[in-house]
Amino acid sequence: MTGKIAEPRLCNIGTRTLAYDEVRPEHPQGNVLFLTGLGSNRLGWRGQLPVFGETYRTLAIDHRDTGDSDPTDADYATVDQADDAAAFLRAMNAAPAHVVGISMGGFIALNLAVRWPELVQSLTLVSTSAGGESHVKPDAAGLESLRPDFTLSPGDRARRTYSLMMAAGFLEANPKAADAIAANASYRPLTPEQYARQFRSTRTHDVTAELEKLRVPTLVVHGDADPLVRYENGQHLAAHIPGAEFITYSGTGHIPTVERMREFNRDVLNFVRRIEP
Repeated sequence: MTGKIAEPRLCNIGTRTLAYDEVRPEHPQGNVLFLTGLGSNRLGWRGQLPVFGETYRTLAIDHRDTGDSDPTDADYATVDQADDAAAFLRAMNAAPAHVVGISMGGFIALNLAVRWPELVQSLTLVSTSAGGESHVKPDAAGLESLRPDFTLSPGDRARRTYSLMMAAGFLEANPKAADAIAANASYRPLTPEQYARQFRSTRTHDVTAELEKLRVPTLVVHGDADPLVRYENGQHLAAHIPGAEFITYSGTGHIPTVERMREFNRDVLNFVRRIEP
């Protein structure tokens, strides 16, 4: 999805300001919060916001030090990002929310559910992991995707990175999707220093010991050809979170929100609609 980028909305959460996008119907049936992954910004959810926004108050944030949110020069941890999300939900009077997180956003969503379960109505974990020693490491292409080439323009850098983490040949076969990825990445691109801080934050994530204690309705979504957060990580989550549902997308890489957009939107909406308020 491409097009004009709207002026960001801003939410003060006390110590910092977070930028967000919002779509909502006249009478929303609940709240949905989208949390994006490493190196990305809120624009990565432009294929989801208008769809979910037909029924729900639907929000997507820029994490701290990303996009239009406040910058920082200090390191932070996944728990800090989760506390940002919790403060955002409270400040926006948007809790409890159906929380959807992809990759690093899934790390944040898991920590949010562990630390602030009263704010989470349901949890959708996409291409993500419990972290810690249970984490199955990337393959060669996945590792290379974690090394962005900052000598390239932001758009070309994103094309290279996403081509490594998505199913082989997807971007070549879907030039509109490739153009949208490049356009999103060109908006307020991360500096090398911001990317390094965000990458270091992912190394702090470990909720392995907490999975069995989760009592939030959970859907795990994973592509079986994910080179970055390997499929075994999704299997581990589904096996250890009580009552978790598991959807596998065959032949799909790390970004099912784009690679399988229609199915993803349908499947997650169906899950969310089954959760009693």
